[in-house]
Amino acid sequence: MVVTVPAGQVAAGQLPQICPRHGEQPIEMKKLRLISKPPSWAPLLIILGGIVYVIVVTAMRKTVQAPAWPWCEQCKAKRSRNLGIGLGVLALGLLLLVIGAAIGSDSGAMLLLAGFFVALAGLIVALRANPQVITSAFVSRDGQFVEIAQADQRFAQALQHAARPAVPQQPYPQQPYPQSQYPQQQARY
Repeated sequence: MVVTVPAGQVAAGQLPQICPRHGEQPIEMKKLRLISKPPSWAPLLIILGGIVYVIVVTAMRKTVQAPAWPWCEQCKAKRSRNLGIGLGVLALGLLLLVIGAAIGSDSGAMLLLAGFFVALAGLIVALRANPQVITSAFVSRDGQFVEIAQADQRFAQALQHAARPAVPQQPYPQQPYPQSQYPQQQARY
């Protein structure tokens, strides 16, 4: 389920006190920088050079600072797991690169190639520990909304409940003002 929240509400820290991704009570409120996804055509710019891609994507990026994003135990565990596995695999890849360079023969070249791909895989997993990736929240292309993919139903309900306008409760029905028992005199001029 994709839930859309106005960017101003996120920037003001006015989110329900429930994890948007897992629907659990937060263990902390994280300060996050949410960005928009690059346009679908942007990877074609890599042909022109990585720097052109980076410049265009950075120029078109919309950003929302979330001062109080609800962060639950599952979010924390997923971040720790991705970071631990990613850095471990990255270290193994770097070790294979060093051993492959030290051997220097055909088997060393194979170790170099394997080390490169293992290190790349570790880097990708470690980058998936980014809080924005874990929350699955991205700014819309126009910068007006934050879209939360894979949002929990409980968060969506809490968000709808918080958005309802408060209706003032009156203790008793209002009566019209009582009519004066004296006849009204008309002014003569």
